[in-house]
Amino acid sequence: MLFRPAMDLSVLLTQQAGTQQAARLAVNVLTSELIQAGNGLPGGGIQLPGGSGSVDPLFACDAGDCYVTGNTYPNDRLYAVTPGDGKGPTVNTVSTDSVTIAYRDPTSNLDQLPLTNISANGDQITFDPATSPAWDDADTGVKVGDILVLCNVNGCAAGEVNKIHGAHLHLNGSEATDPDYLEFNQPAAAYGNIPSIIPAAATRAFRLLVVTFYIDNSNTDVPRLMRQVNAHAPSVASLFIENLQLSYDIFDENSATVTNNLPDAGGNPNQIRKVNISIGARSPTDGVGGGGYQHLILTTSISTRSLRFRDTY
Repeated sequence: MLFRPAMDLSVLLTQQAGTQQAARLAVNVLTSELIQAGNGLPGGGIQLPGGSGSVDPLFACDAGDCYVTGNTYPNDRLYAVTPGDGKGPTVNTVSTDSVTIAYRDPTSNLDQLPLTNISANGDQITFDPATSPAWDDADTGVKVGDILVLCNVNGCAAGEVNKIHGAHLHLNGSEATDPDYLEFNQPAAAYGNIPSIIPAAATRAFRLLVVTFYIDNSNTDVPRLMRQVNAHAPSVASLFIENLQLSYDIFDENSATVTNNLPDAGGNPNQIRKVNISIGARSPTDGVGGGGYQHLILTTSISTRSLRFRDTY
């Protein structure tokens, strides 16, 4: 009788420790990405293909699937932070959120030299062989599924690498053999595509990271926070995460007003100045004698430092 309560307490403490570890890992991973949001992006984000002849560009897709609902960009524009209010799965009757974060890849140095060649319709580019590290470096090089942003005096446009042939990188339209899973490469679009900024001299390209976080509850025994980048397969950010809720503080510079805790940023992702995070974690195992799981909610806020920031006290 003395031994049993001690064992039960030991199991409970183990549950609580596992829950805290999962929640803290999820918060750390998410905040480390959010603090980089907008780094290296043009002011106001990047215009994506739009107008006549276009379809909605997507995020959180790869060769296998698209992982969140309603995964299109507001105003066909790639913002530093794109809210996903209720776009995750429903877990324990609660609708979860997703969030998409865009920033320049800090490991890439591709734009140190202008491109040596761009095809007439913008579907093929060639990097200067003097670029170091090389564009095809084993560790940091460009891969199929990456997003590249091309910039020159005419502006910036993004494209998805869907084929590498020798020294040429292809950013073709959606084709059966080399599909464009994110619908970034739309040569027939009225604006916002790579053809809209060429021809122009001294065009440079850098790699962009478009990262989506969402809850995967396909295995209800192991809910997970997932991290999906560009058009690549998602990876697990933290296990036993069952809830993700986000709200946003925005600042309207025209009216000089602050609005807090908006689940969708009020439809103004370009005005986001702070992201409020709530992560719900669950213990890896249920309690002693079927006593149920331990649950924990961690909350924090993060200022998006690469965006213009203003706070009030």
